[in-house]
Amino acid sequence: MSGYDMHIGKLISGRRDLEGKGGYILCTPDQTIVEIDSTSSINGMIVSAKDIGDALYEYCKSALDDYIAEGNNKDIYTFSIYTDTYHGSYIIYINNLEGLNQSVEEALGGSLRQEDDHDKLTREQLYYEFKYAEADYPFMYEKMPERLEKWLSIFWCISVEEPNYLEIDQNYLFEKTLFDSQLFLIAIDVIHRLQPDFQPLHRTDDFIAYVSAADGVGGDYLTTSQLIRKCISEEQLYKAMPEVKEKDEAFLTAINTVQQKSLREQVLHWVTVIEQGEFGKGSPHSFWKTDYEAYEQLIELGEQAIPYIQEQLEGTLHQGTTFILETTLRDLTEPSYWS
Repeated sequence: MSGYDMHIGKLISGRRDLEGKGGYILCTPDQTIVEIDSTSSINGMIVSAKDIGDALYEYCKSALDDYIAEGNNKDIYTFSIYTDTYHGSYIIYINNLEGLNQSVEEALGGSLRQEDDHDKLTREQLYYEFKYAEADYPFMYEKMPERLEKWLSIFWCISVEEPNYLEIDQNYLFEKTLFDSQLFLIAIDVIHRLQPDFQPLHRTDDFIAYVSAADGVGGDYLTTSQLIRKCISEEQLYKAMPEVKEKDEAFLTAINTVQQKSLREQVLHWVTVIEQGEFGKGSPHSFWKTDYEAYEQLIELGEQAIPYIQEQLEGTLHQGTTFILETTLRDLTEPSYWS
């Protein structure tokens, strides 16, 4: 289990606040990037989460308008904001059943041309494979409002620590919280803000609008385990993705089995899951979830699990596992954590 899984999972689930509140990142025309605690003595453009949210909303509205203008307002089943919180980028994806069938037919044609019949995919398999494969949609919208494009280009320079690529003619001050994966939270808020704008769409019964995570910042596992659930109801999620319901039920069964064990054995189980990583037995990844779920299960055991977690820390563990267990202990003993 990575420390990132735990850190981002806690943010999205609401188990921790954004880091960096009250601080700013200053970027100057002479290609300097520095942290500051106050904007009182600095002239320049302040970029806040609200600013980015308003621009992202405008971006999404433009995508919807363009999609409809192209004659696609029929059987729309998905709208997503593909979000890269490290490089600082948003891409809008929209698809309808016609676009999905187009992708399937094209892929099916390629499959039929293969010489080895064993490699052929059925229409049903291809339909499942392409339904939420954003990169394969016929429609991808990247025409950002100018200000959003500018801000995200500066965001990239800050995040990847490349000040030499700054091309600005005035000071920019970014709220520091933006670099604690706040782009996810902003996108989730925009999805909810867009609900009235989805009303004119000719949508399927299983239509979903959600935030998806780029590879490298959580990918599909973060999307299905947490992000999408902050955007739509569980009922709608299961209607759109019945296979996710199957995975959820299997995970709950696995948790119930673990809960039949003694408290010490439960702690040992989840520590082992963390220690063995993504491909270990019982990994949350096998249920299409991030490893944050193992941390969550330890937290749910409550304060009575503290001695057994401390006991595990006395052994030899990977550095990442030690970090996660130490964080778990701190969270379990922090009074404000449960308020």
